[in-house]
Amino acid sequence: MAYNQISSTGTIISADNPQNFSTKEIRQHIFDALNLNGYKFTWTQKKTQPYQGTLDDSDQSIDLYIYAWNMTPAYRTNPSEKRIQIPAAVNNIGIDRIITSSEKTIILGLYNSPTGSPIYAAWDTSVNREHGQKSCYVQIEDVAKALTEGIYTTKDKNDAPIYTLLPEFLGDYVRQLKEHNSIGFVKKTEPLKKQLHEERIARKKKQIIISIDELHEKISNLSSTEQEAVQKVRIGQGYFRDLLIEKYSCKCALCDITTRALLYASHIKAWADCSSPTEKLDENNGLLLCAHHDALFDKHLISFDNDGNPVISPTLSVDEQTALKTSEIPSIDLSTDMQPYMAEHLKKLK
Repeated sequence: MAYNQISSTGTIISADNPQNFSTKEIRQHIFDALNLNGYKFTWTQKKTQPYQGTLDDSDQSIDLYIYAWNMTPAYRTNPSEKRIQIPAAVNNIGIDRIITSSEKTIILGLYNSPTGSPIYAAWDTSVNREHGQKSCYVQIEDVAKALTEGIYTTKDKNDAPIYTLLPEFLGDYVRQLKEHNSIGFVKKTEPLKKQLHEERIARKKKQIIISIDELHEKISNLSSTEQEAVQKVRIGQGYFRDLLIEKYSCKCALCDITTRALLYASHIKAWADCSSPTEKLDENNGLLLCAHHDALFDKHLISFDNDGNPVISPTLSVDEQTALKTSEIPSIDLSTDMQPYMAEHLKKLK
Protein backbone atom coordinates (compact mmCIF):
# COMPACT_ATOMS: atom_id res chain seq x y z
CA MET A 1 0.00 0.00 0.00
CA ALA A 2 1.31 3.46 -0.89
CA TYR A 3 1.77 6.12 1.78
CA ASN A 4 3.29 9.57 1.67
CA GLN A 5 7.08 9.31 1.42
CA ILE A 6 10.08 11.56 0.79
CA SER A 7 11.32 11.53 -2.81
CA SER A 8 14.94 11.80 -3.97
CA THR A 9 14.40 15.54 -4.46
CA GLY A 10 12.98 16.02 -0.97
CA THR A 11 9.36 16.44 -2.03
CA ILE A 12 6.46 14.36 -0.67
CA ILE A 13 5.09 11.70 -3.00
CA SER A 14 2.82 8.68 -2.72
CA ALA A 15 4.99 5.54 -2.75
CA ASP A 16 5.85 2.34 -0.96
CA ASN A 17 7.70 2.64 2.32
CA PRO A 18 11.50 2.63 1.83
CA GLN A 19 13.42 -0.49 2.79
CA ASN A 20 13.97 -0.80 6.52
CA PHE A 21 17.46 -0.72 7.98
CA SER A 22 18.68 -3.89 9.63
CA THR A 23 19.45 -3.70 13.34
CA LYS A 24 23.15 -3.73 12.52
CA GLU A 25 22.69 -0.87 10.05
CA ILE A 26 20.75 1.17 12.61
CA ARG A 27 23.59 0.85 15.11
CA GLN A 28 26.20 1.70 12.47
CA HIS A 29 24.34 4.81 11.30
CA ILE A 30 24.01 6.05 14.88
CA PHE A 31 27.69 5.33 15.57
CA ASP A 32 28.79 7.21 12.44
CA ALA A 33 26.54 10.20 13.20
CA LEU A 34 27.77 10.48 16.79
CA ASN A 35 31.39 10.57 15.63
CA LEU A 36 30.92 13.67 13.48
CA ASN A 37 31.92 17.28 14.23
CA GLY A 38 34.53 16.63 16.89
CA TYR A 39 32.48 14.21 18.99
CA LYS A 40 33.84 10.80 19.94
CA PHE A 41 31.35 8.02 20.58
CA THR A 42 32.11 4.49 21.76
CA TRP A 43 29.74 1.61 22.43
CA THR A 44 29.62 0.02 25.85
CA GLN A 45 26.70 -2.28 25.02
CA LYS A 46 25.03 -2.79 21.64
CA LYS A 47 23.44 -6.22 21.83
CA THR A 48 20.02 -5.30 23.20
CA GLN A 49 17.84 -2.21 23.65
CA PRO A 50 18.63 0.16 25.11
CA TYR A 51 22.01 0.38 23.44
CA GLN A 52 24.59 2.09 25.61
CA GLY A 53 27.63 4.20 24.86
CA THR A 54 29.74 7.17 25.84
CA LEU A 55 29.78 10.46 23.95
CA ASP A 56 32.78 12.69 24.58
CA ASP A 57 33.23 16.33 23.66
CA SER A 58 35.59 19.05 24.83
CA ASP A 59 33.75 19.57 28.12
CA GLN A 60 32.46 16.27 29.41
CA SER A 61 31.62 12.63 28.91
CA ILE A 62 27.94 11.74 28.46
CA ASP A 63 26.63 8.33 29.49
CA LEU A 64 24.09 7.65 26.74
CA TYR A 65 21.20 5.16 26.48
CA ILE A 66 19.77 4.76 22.98
CA TYR A 67 16.43 3.30 21.89
CA ALA A 68 16.15 3.14 18.11
CA TRP A 69 13.85 1.61 15.51
CA ASN A 70 12.85 2.12 11.88
CA MET A 71 10.07 4.57 11.15
CA THR A 72 7.22 2.78 9.38
CA PRO A 73 3.71 3.74 8.20
CA ALA A 74 1.23 4.04 11.03
CA TYR A 75 -1.42 2.13 9.03
CA ARG A 76 -4.11 4.63 9.87
CA THR A 77 -6.26 6.91 7.78
CA ASN A 78 -3.50 9.54 7.70
CA PRO A 79 -1.09 8.58 4.86
CA SER A 80 1.56 10.98 6.18
CA GLU A 81 1.86 9.47 9.65
CA LYS A 82 5.01 7.50 10.55
CA ARG A 83 5.77 5.79 13.81
CA ILE A 84 8.13 3.70 15.85
CA GLN A 85 6.62 1.14 18.17
CA ILE A 86 8.14 0.64 21.61
CA PRO A 87 7.59 -3.02 22.58
CA ALA A 88 6.13 -3.79 25.98
CA ALA A 89 9.08 -6.04 26.81
CA VAL A 90 11.75 -3.42 26.15
CA ASN A 91 14.02 -2.68 29.10
CA ASN A 92 12.80 0.57 30.65
CA ILE A 93 16.08 1.34 32.44
CA GLY A 94 16.98 4.24 30.17
CA ILE A 95 13.49 5.66 29.69
CA ASP A 96 12.92 5.76 33.44
CA ARG A 97 15.97 7.80 34.35
CA ILE A 98 16.07 11.57 34.54
CA ILE A 99 18.12 13.37 31.91
CA THR A 100 21.10 15.28 33.31
CA SER A 101 24.17 16.90 31.75
CA SER A 102 26.13 13.65 32.07
CA GLU A 103 23.37 11.00 31.78
CA LYS A 104 20.98 11.07 28.85
CA THR A 105 18.52 8.81 27.05
CA ILE A 106 17.23 9.25 23.52
CA ILE A 107 14.40 7.62 21.59
CA LEU A 108 15.10 7.62 17.86
CA GLY A 109 13.30 6.68 14.68
CA LEU A 110 15.28 6.26 11.46
CA TYR A 111 13.83 6.98 8.03
CA ASN A 112 15.69 5.55 5.04
CA SER A 113 15.72 8.71 2.96
CA PRO A 114 16.45 8.33 -0.79
CA THR A 115 18.44 11.58 -0.58
CA GLY A 116 21.47 9.60 0.61
CA SER A 117 21.47 9.43 4.41
CA PRO A 118 19.00 8.53 7.16
CA ILE A 119 16.80 11.17 8.74
CA TYR A 120 16.22 10.88 12.47
CA ALA A 121 13.22 11.70 14.61
CA ALA A 122 13.77 12.07 18.37
CA TRP A 123 10.94 11.83 20.91
CA ASP A 124 10.52 12.85 24.53
CA THR A 125 11.39 10.03 26.95
CA SER A 126 9.30 11.57 29.74
CA VAL A 127 5.98 10.98 27.91
CA ASN A 128 6.92 7.44 26.90
CA ARG A 129 7.71 5.94 30.30
CA GLU A 130 4.41 4.07 30.45
CA HIS A 131 4.68 2.54 27.03
CA GLY A 132 3.45 -1.03 26.73
CA GLN A 133 2.63 -1.41 23.04
CA LYS A 134 2.80 2.35 22.60
CA SER A 135 3.92 4.12 19.44
CA CYS A 136 5.65 7.43 18.81
CA TYR A 137 4.21 9.31 15.83
CA VAL A 138 5.54 11.95 13.45
CA GLN A 139 4.34 13.39 10.15
CA ILE A 140 6.45 12.70 7.06
CA GLU A 141 6.26 16.40 6.15
CA ASP A 142 8.03 17.18 9.44
CA VAL A 143 10.64 14.52 8.72
CA ALA A 144 11.29 16.12 5.33
CA LYS A 145 11.81 19.53 6.97
CA ALA A 146 15.14 18.22 8.30
CA LEU A 147 16.48 18.20 4.73
CA THR A 148 16.23 21.98 4.48
CA GLU A 149 16.47 22.98 8.16
CA GLY A 150 19.14 20.50 9.28
CA ILE A 151 17.26 20.14 12.55
CA TYR A 152 13.55 20.91 12.90
CA THR A 153 11.21 20.89 15.87
CA THR A 154 7.51 20.08 15.99
CA LYS A 155 5.05 18.72 18.60
CA ASP A 156 3.37 15.37 19.23
CA LYS A 157 -0.20 14.80 20.38
CA ASN A 158 0.86 15.39 23.99
CA ASP A 159 2.34 18.77 23.01
CA ALA A 160 5.80 17.33 23.66
CA PRO A 161 8.68 18.34 21.35
CA ILE A 162 9.81 16.10 18.51
CA TYR A 163 13.04 16.85 16.66
CA THR A 164 13.71 15.69 13.12
CA LEU A 165 17.34 15.99 12.15
CA LEU A 166 20.14 15.03 9.80
CA PRO A 167 23.06 12.88 11.04
CA GLU A 168 25.41 15.86 11.40
CA PHE A 169 23.18 17.27 14.17
CA LEU A 170 22.74 14.11 16.25
CA GLY A 171 25.76 14.79 18.47
CA ASP A 172 24.67 18.41 18.96
CA TYR A 173 21.15 17.26 19.88
CA VAL A 174 22.50 14.85 22.50
CA ARG A 175 24.90 17.42 23.95
CA GLN A 176 22.22 20.09 24.35
CA LEU A 177 19.38 17.73 25.37
CA LYS A 178 17.55 18.49 28.61
CA GLU A 179 14.58 16.87 30.37
CA HIS A 180 11.28 16.88 28.45
CA ASN A 181 13.15 16.80 25.12
CA SER A 182 14.12 20.46 25.25
CA ILE A 183 17.28 22.08 23.95
CA GLY A 184 18.77 24.79 26.10
CA PHE A 185 18.86 27.78 23.79
CA VAL A 186 17.01 31.03 24.42
CA LYS A 187 17.34 32.77 21.03
CA LYS A 188 13.83 32.04 19.87
CA THR A 189 14.21 34.27 16.80
CA GLU A 190 17.23 32.44 15.35
CA PRO A 191 17.04 29.09 13.52
CA LEU A 192 18.08 26.18 15.72
CA LYS A 193 20.53 25.03 13.02
CA LYS A 194 22.36 28.37 13.21
CA GLN A 195 22.50 28.31 17.01
CA LEU A 196 23.87 24.77 17.08
CA HIS A 197 26.41 25.64 14.40
CA GLU A 198 27.63 28.66 16.37
CA GLU A 199 27.89 26.57 19.53
CA ARG A 200 29.80 23.89 17.61
CA ILE A 201 32.30 26.48 16.33
CA ALA A 202 32.80 27.85 19.84
CA ARG A 203 33.37 24.32 21.17
CA LYS A 204 35.88 23.58 18.41
CA LYS A 205 37.72 26.80 19.14
CA LYS A 206 37.87 25.88 22.82
CA GLN A 207 39.32 22.46 21.94
CA ILE A 208 42.03 24.03 19.79
CA ILE A 209 42.93 26.61 22.42
CA ILE A 210 43.28 23.80 24.96
CA SER A 211 45.54 21.94 22.50
CA ILE A 212 47.72 25.03 21.99
CA ASP A 213 47.97 25.65 25.74
CA GLU A 214 48.90 22.00 26.33
CA LEU A 215 51.57 22.22 23.63
CA HIS A 216 53.06 25.36 25.19
CA GLU A 217 53.15 23.59 28.54
CA LYS A 218 54.95 20.60 27.03
CA ILE A 219 57.60 22.68 25.27
CA SER A 220 58.30 25.03 28.20
CA ASN A 221 61.43 23.08 29.13
CA LEU A 222 62.85 22.96 25.61
CA SER A 223 65.61 25.24 24.41
CA SER A 224 64.59 28.49 22.70
CA THR A 225 65.61 27.08 19.31
CA GLU A 226 63.53 23.93 19.85
CA GLN A 227 60.58 25.98 21.08
CA GLU A 228 60.71 28.18 17.98
CA ALA A 229 60.68 25.11 15.74
CA VAL A 230 57.70 23.58 17.53
CA GLN A 231 55.73 26.84 17.60
CA LYS A 232 55.94 27.10 13.83
CA VAL A 233 53.48 24.19 13.72
CA ARG A 234 50.23 26.09 13.40
CA ILE A 235 47.69 24.14 15.42
CA GLY A 236 44.23 25.34 14.48
CA GLN A 237 45.13 26.78 11.08
CA GLY A 238 42.61 24.49 9.34
CA TYR A 239 39.89 25.61 11.74
CA PHE A 240 40.83 29.27 11.17
CA ARG A 241 40.64 28.77 7.41
CA ASP A 242 37.21 27.17 7.72
CA LEU A 243 36.00 30.19 9.71
CA LEU A 244 37.16 32.58 6.99
CA ILE A 245 35.77 30.44 4.17
CA GLU A 246 32.38 30.64 5.83
CA LYS A 247 32.72 34.35 6.63
CA TYR A 248 33.65 35.28 3.05
CA SER A 249 31.40 32.67 1.40
CA CYS A 250 34.44 30.92 -0.11
CA LYS A 251 35.46 33.97 -2.16
CA CYS A 252 38.64 36.04 -2.07
CA ALA A 253 38.03 39.28 -0.20
CA LEU A 254 39.76 41.22 -2.99
CA CYS A 255 38.72 39.49 -6.22
CA ASP A 256 36.29 36.96 -7.70
CA ILE A 257 38.31 33.76 -7.18
CA THR A 258 36.13 31.12 -5.50
CA THR A 259 38.17 27.94 -6.04
CA ARG A 260 38.66 26.64 -2.51
CA ALA A 261 42.12 25.21 -3.22
CA LEU A 262 43.34 28.68 -4.27
CA LEU A 263 42.16 30.48 -1.13
CA TYR A 264 44.36 31.16 1.89
CA ALA A 265 43.55 32.18 5.45
CA SER A 266 45.71 35.28 5.85
CA HIS A 267 46.32 36.53 9.37
CA ILE A 268 46.21 40.32 9.64
CA LYS A 269 48.24 40.36 12.84
CA ALA A 270 50.85 37.69 12.17
CA TRP A 271 50.48 34.31 13.88
CA ALA A 272 53.88 34.73 15.55
CA ASP A 273 52.91 38.16 16.89
CA CYS A 274 49.63 37.06 18.45
CA SER A 275 49.68 37.23 22.23
CA SER A 276 47.23 34.38 22.82
CA PRO A 277 45.55 31.41 21.11
CA THR A 278 42.34 33.46 21.12
CA GLU A 279 43.96 36.10 18.89
CA LYS A 280 45.36 33.42 16.60
CA LEU A 281 41.90 31.94 16.07
CA ASP A 282 39.93 35.21 15.96
CA GLU A 283 38.13 35.44 12.60
CA ASN A 284 38.40 39.23 12.90
CA ASN A 285 42.17 38.75 12.59
CA GLY A 286 41.95 37.33 9.10
CA LEU A 287 41.18 37.85 5.43
CA LEU A 288 40.37 35.11 2.94
CA LEU A 289 42.66 35.79 -0.01
CA CYS A 290 43.70 34.12 -3.24
CA ALA A 291 47.36 33.15 -3.63
CA HIS A 292 48.19 36.35 -5.51
CA HIS A 293 46.68 38.73 -2.96
CA ASP A 294 47.83 36.61 -0.02
CA ALA A 295 51.45 37.01 -1.15
CA LEU A 296 51.10 40.80 -1.40
CA PHE A 297 49.35 41.05 1.97
CA ASP A 298 51.66 38.63 3.79
CA LYS A 299 54.77 40.50 2.57
CA HIS A 300 53.24 43.85 3.67
CA LEU A 301 53.21 45.16 0.12
CA ILE A 302 49.53 46.05 0.46
CA SER A 303 47.46 46.96 3.49
CA PHE A 304 44.32 48.93 4.34
CA ASP A 305 43.64 52.11 6.27
CA ASN A 306 41.05 52.47 9.02
CA ASP A 307 38.30 53.06 6.44
CA GLY A 308 39.21 49.91 4.51
CA ASN A 309 40.86 51.73 1.61
CA PRO A 310 43.85 49.94 0.01
CA VAL A 311 47.34 51.26 0.69
CA ILE A 312 50.10 50.17 -1.70
CA SER A 313 53.76 49.91 -0.72
CA PRO A 314 55.94 52.56 -2.42
CA THR A 315 58.63 49.90 -2.82
CA LEU A 316 56.62 48.52 -5.75
CA SER A 317 57.56 50.26 -8.99
CA VAL A 318 54.93 51.64 -11.34
CA ASP A 319 55.55 48.75 -13.71
CA GLU A 320 55.21 46.23 -10.90
CA GLN A 321 52.00 47.84 -9.69
CA THR A 322 50.63 47.67 -13.23
CA ALA A 323 51.63 44.02 -13.60
CA LEU A 324 50.16 43.17 -10.21
CA LYS A 325 46.98 45.18 -10.95
CA THR A 326 47.12 46.92 -7.58
CA SER A 327 44.85 49.66 -8.89
CA GLU A 328 42.04 47.09 -9.06
CA ILE A 329 42.26 46.19 -5.36
CA PRO A 330 38.93 47.25 -3.84
CA SER A 331 38.18 48.79 -0.49
CA ILE A 332 37.04 46.32 2.14
CA ASP A 333 34.60 46.47 5.03
CA LEU A 334 36.57 46.66 8.26
CA SER A 335 34.50 45.94 11.35
CA THR A 336 35.35 47.63 14.63
CA ASP A 337 36.91 44.35 15.81
CA MET A 338 39.11 44.12 12.70
CA GLN A 339 40.47 47.67 12.84
CA PRO A 340 43.07 47.17 15.63
CA TYR A 341 44.55 44.19 13.80
CA MET A 342 44.70 46.07 10.51
CA ALA A 343 46.29 49.11 12.19
CA GLU A 344 49.18 46.89 13.27
CA HIS A 345 49.47 45.45 9.77
CA LEU A 346 49.53 48.90 8.20
CA LYS A 347 52.44 49.96 10.44
CA LYS A 348 54.55 47.24 8.78
CA LEU A 349 53.84 48.37 5.23
CA LYS A 350 57.12 48.37 3.32
